[in-house]
Amino acid sequence: MRKSILKRYWSSRERYDLQQSSFLNDNKTVLFYSLIVFVVVLLARSWANFTHPGLYVEDTSHYFNYFYGDFRGLEGLLNSPNGYYNIFTNGVGLLVAKLDVRIQPTIYLFVSVSMTVVTVMALSCSGLIRNKYLLFICPLLLGLSGANHLYYYITLTYLIYVLVILLFCLLFWEAGNSIWKSILLFLFLSLLVWSGPYSVLVIPFALLFVFLFRGKTTMLIGLVIVAFCYLLSVTEKTIMLMNIFDPMILEVWSETLLLKVFLMESREHITPKILVILGSFFVLTISIFRKDYFYLKVALLLFALINGPLALLFLSKKYLLYQRVAPCHLFLPQFFWLFFLLFTADRFLSKSRSLKHLGLVFSFCFVAFVVYDNKQNLDQWTAPVMTTMERYLDTVHEHEQYHWENENKVKVITTPGKRTLRPTVWVGKHSDESAEIESIHVE
Repeated sequence: MRKSILKRYWSSRERYDLQQSSFLNDNKTVLFYSLIVFVVVLLARSWANFTHPGLYVEDTSHYFNYFYGDFRGLEGLLNSPNGYYNIFTNGVGLLVAKLDVRIQPTIYLFVSVSMTVVTVMALSCSGLIRNKYLLFICPLLLGLSGANHLYYYITLTYLIYVLVILLFCLLFWEAGNSIWKSILLFLFLSLLVWSGPYSVLVIPFALLFVFLFRGKTTMLIGLVIVAFCYLLSVTEKTIMLMNIFDPMILEVWSETLLLKVFLMESREHITPKILVILGSFFVLTISIFRKDYFYLKVALLLFALINGPLALLFLSKKYLLYQRVAPCHLFLPQFFWLFFLLFTADRFLSKSRSLKHLGLVFSFCFVAFVVYDNKQNLDQWTAPVMTTMERYLDTVHEHEQYHWENENKVKVITTPGKRTLRPTVWVGKHSDESAEIESIHVE
């Protein structure tokens, strides 16, 4: 009896159909202007950092220092200093190393900002948001608050999070009609799986998607296999499933979900009032959409992406090492939580044509939140400009012209930065231990 019920459910699953092609055709103007406004606001908000490319955080050691000189072969793609592979960003570092050193940080910046903007726009183009007012402000909300740190736009390092979000955003797109397009999409998604540790969430996400919907089963099962291969390739085993029985871990986990995700870091402590408000919101939402099965299924998928990254953090040694929850750990949960709110508002407005223009009110509320959030978190959208970078790159380029390797000399050129993250290149015959070494520091 149970088997027949499951069999009937399996054969009667709803097809995941967003009519994406017609949606894009009908809303191309709104999408275009929303992109333009988003990019303009983004550039204006962090103008100094976009106009002065630098080598922030691990961009120095993992990419610039490592790939400088263009002597890394294809094995450089498998460089994994943190214990996991990030092939896309390694590929960028490998290719950029072939260019003039003076423009390499600029290319890093261009790639990073381009990929992050594409990621922010991906859900807007999926067809999940239909109200034009909400569609217009979707990139502003996701790009200025969902993408919760400037580093996603100006560093290759933080692409390990951006590319995983892009992976899941594209999984919300409907299946293509062309087999060749599907194959190319599968290959691209597989590359994204090998671009960051959070991509292992593809396994539960894809299995849940297959259980809830028809239409993309073959591709999703293929990605599960790819994700398992990626999981097996991780060299640093950090999983600590027993953390789920640790009361302290569960308490921090709950507080993080409630305060840092649902309330977007606007409160520091849980109070009875907060619990009542959040509880009422979820009860009311389920009550309103109890018969909207498509909404409930997509909401379930979104909550897998909201809580899944926190599970990966708290059920591993990483939290014990960090002893804190950093913005990068909140990127996926906050991004998809904000999209859940947009999606919920959109489905509510779609219940009646008379509610359509109420989308303008919702939009003002979301924009007001973006303004508030950015005022509260100034450190997340601005970073000290690396004022010595231009002089440093000119100095490296100048010494490259002397061909010090012909004189059996090496110039070790550095510029200010954190110890292990300080830009450092060896110009000359660095493969010879007998070479004369001179250190040059650019202030």
